[in-house]
Amino acid sequence: MKVACFVNPLVQARGPCFNFGWVETLANLLQPLRRDARCECMLIAGGWFKDWASQNQKGALLTGLRTVWIDELALYRRLRALGELPTALDQTAYQVDDAEHPALRVIAEAMARDANGFEPDIIIGFAGQANYLARLWPSALRLHIERGHFGRDPYPFSMYFDHVGTHARSAVARAGGLKLAYPLTSDGRTLVSAFRSQMTAAFDGLDPFRTQALRKRFDRLCLLPLQVSNEFSFDGLVNYRTQFEYLYDVLAAAPKDVAVIVTEHPNGDPVLRRSGSCANIDMLRRTFPNIVFLDEFRQCQSPSQLLVPRVDGVWTVSSSVGYQALLFSRLLGSPSSTELSHVADATTLEDFFARLGHRRSTNVDADNFLAWLLERYLVPASLLTDGRWFHDYLQRRLDAARRASDPIDAFVPTADADRLMDAWIVKTPPLAMGSSQGEDDPSVAELITNLKAVRCERDALLKSTSWRVTAPLRLVKQAAGRARFRH
Repeated sequence: MKVACFVNPLVQARGPCFNFGWVETLANLLQPLRRDARCECMLIAGGWFKDWASQNQKGALLTGLRTVWIDELALYRRLRALGELPTALDQTAYQVDDAEHPALRVIAEAMARDANGFEPDIIIGFAGQANYLARLWPSALRLHIERGHFGRDPYPFSMYFDHVGTHARSAVARAGGLKLAYPLTSDGRTLVSAFRSQMTAAFDGLDPFRTQALRKRFDRLCLLPLQVSNEFSFDGLVNYRTQFEYLYDVLAAAPKDVAVIVTEHPNGDPVLRRSGSCANIDMLRRTFPNIVFLDEFRQCQSPSQLLVPRVDGVWTVSSSVGYQALLFSRLLGSPSSTELSHVADATTLEDFFARLGHRRSTNVDADNFLAWLLERYLVPASLLTDGRWFHDYLQRRLDAARRASDPIDAFVPTADADRLMDAWIVKTPPLAMGSSQGEDDPSVAELITNLKAVRCERDALLKSTSWRVTAPLRLVKQAAGRARFRH
């Protein structure tokens, strides 16, 4: 089997380093395939990653892999000449979904020369990026991967490999979400039940907000997990341009007796600010007394996950917290243009707030869907380190895709019941509080850097010859100042 992994080599809207993590993830996926299953593997990315790997002692990630390094600046200029904005290419690919689109054709041509006749059976790309290569390798199975819906601590890390599409064109949307005709077997029921029980116990033990009386003033609680602006998985699906615009719209629609608990994304910029030219939190609290935002939220890596069991419902565009609301039987709302709308209880804010507080009980449809996620859609990370198993899984996906008349049928069982129970339940990492997001927050990191620079300048000044020479003059000036004050 031949496998190619691809990450968009162009600079992203959020900066040149946005894709580093995903290239590293894909390289780590390829290594077990190469090492344990003797697969021929190719990694395709921007030339910047090769330099980054060398500078950060990550060269082992590339051992034994065929690599294609794209000149991102030359490619950027070619696409710009077509009138395209290269930083918006993910959105372009999602909207057109056509390999003949001029911009996508240019990308395929740019790497065709360096592929040297390599013909992969499977292409794995982050989000919708596998579609970029549809024209170059039309017969290859394209798998779009992202972090799984249950992927952050304390959930066991997982990923999904969707050959249907991404976001509102994903397999979840294609299958109709909760309308998916998937039989809930005894093994599936046991797995869902065990997973729900384990995560309930985990959140009960980790909840740092248990001392907060969130229901003291409000009978109904809504969780609003903010996401990241300038990222297609958010603003490519809705008309909001920024997280503040999104936040204000939800607050304006919320009844006064509903507490809107707001959390910020751990990888996004701060939205709620107390000072500076963009200060907004005091104004929001005066206008919307029902907004709830605690400083403690910023001390957790994933505060939204911890809050899901404590609220009545979740409203979100595309956050994985929406799927976690299903696990805990909370009301879920999402705009009609999203993937989550296919599993949501409400697709308008008016309907969502009207139904909030009427908690639904665990139902068969939700458990059927959750069983499908855990048994066929999501892949626990502990399995992906076994190259032989991963090769077998990809081969089964490839064979099923070639013979299935319905694309949903190509999602084969991930593993047998015992191995899935081991991966989802037994090998769940030890429970621990998530680390503070402060050091990872770009705004905080910038402030810390500036503070260090100022301290260095101060220390240099205090040690300088001129500072020591002028010390007597400063003493005379201070004495004169004290004399004037006494007079």
